Amino acid sequence: MKINKLTLGAVAATVIGLFVLAATWYQPAPTAPASSPATGVPAAGPQAPTQTSLALVRPHSPFLGPAQAQVTVVEYLDPECESCRVMFPMVKQLLTEFEGRMKLVIRYMPLHGNAVYASSLLEAARAQDKYWEFLEIMMLRQPEWASHAAPRPDLLLTYAPMVGIDVAKLQAAAADPQIRIRILQDQTDGQSLGVTGTPTFFINGRELTRLSYADLRAAIQSQLQ
Repeated sequence: MKINKLTLGAVAATVIGLFVLAATWYQPAPTAPASSPATGVPAAGPQAPTQTSLALVRPHSPFLGPAQAQVTVVEYLDPECESCRVMFPMVKQLLTEFEGRMKLVIRYMPLHGNAVYASSLLEAARAQDKYWEFLEIMMLRQPEWASHAAPRPDLLLTYAPMVGIDVAKLQAAAADPQIRIRILQDQTDGQSLGVTGTPTFFINGRELTRLSYADLRAAIQSQLQ
């Protein structure tokens, strides 16, 4: 559009003024971190995360749902925990109900005798893209391998082929020291957040104080409003 009846000096002053104003107020939008489709682990973003956010979600943390979901549910979990088994199908139901808007992040809080071993196998299953399948069968068959009277952690390897996992590769992957480091990091992070039992849920950083399906659903719903 042409501008008439303005002197060259006035035009220059106007342009300079607008440039200064724009430079003062413009802030580039942060770039959303990409997600690895193979592992479900978000790539490193341009800004360093805070210590509190790291205690909730680490780059190694497995997750289900969109990387940039409106609601992030962090579950501190012990595969040997009976309450975790009870909540497992409820969490699956909520993932379906809030599909596209909710992300589930798993962290480990091994409190039972075979929890570190079970968590190590779970992490090793990620190398074969069978993490969630193995977690599901672990929970389904938990009364067998995690019996308080006579625990049978050896049974976990017999479940692996049921979901298409190569047992030899699973055992080799589970021996990687980095897996134990991840589990220990999760445990340390959980302790820093005051986690003393499992499952413990955080919804967009806020701890769920009452453990029930209704309370978990209501907490998620409140973050979507």
